[in-house]
Amino acid sequence: MASAQQPDSPDEPVPHAPAATDERDPHDRDPRTFYLRIDVWDVVCTCALITVLVVVSTTTTWPSRLFGFAADACTDGSCGLVPFGADQYIFPVMWGGIGAAVTAAALGPIVSLVRGWHMYFWPIISAGILMISSVAGYALTTVSERYWH
Repeated sequence: MASAQQPDSPDEPVPHAPAATDERDPHDRDPRTFYLRIDVWDVVCTCALITVLVVVSTTTTWPSRLFGFAADACTDGSCGLVPFGADQYIFPVMWGGIGAAVTAAALGPIVSLVRGWHMYFWPIISAGILMISSVAGYALTTVSERYWH
């Protein structure tokens, strides 16, 4: 004998169960709504800090102060060998830090918007990354200069 929901022969149509009016199908979902949490002060601070960062990096002498060690680096390979090849990491550290700082300043606020976080700290993190890469590059250059001459 067939169950209550199955036909007795394969040619008969399957009877449908009556739909309950107060129960929803778990597969019927409302489309997800995307909300952005934006505070005016957060947007103003983020834009102001990014503007200050761009102005300082393009119109002042800070880049030459922060990355002036690059002029002292031995680029032609005629200098002496440095332990652990530390001199080979000067430019990757410098340019990697600059790239990471630009990425943090450009993509960080977008990530913060999507995640619902505050945005103002990304330019500050970007400036910190620039300073750390400058100090690391300067340290590598200082250590390497002893072996170059």
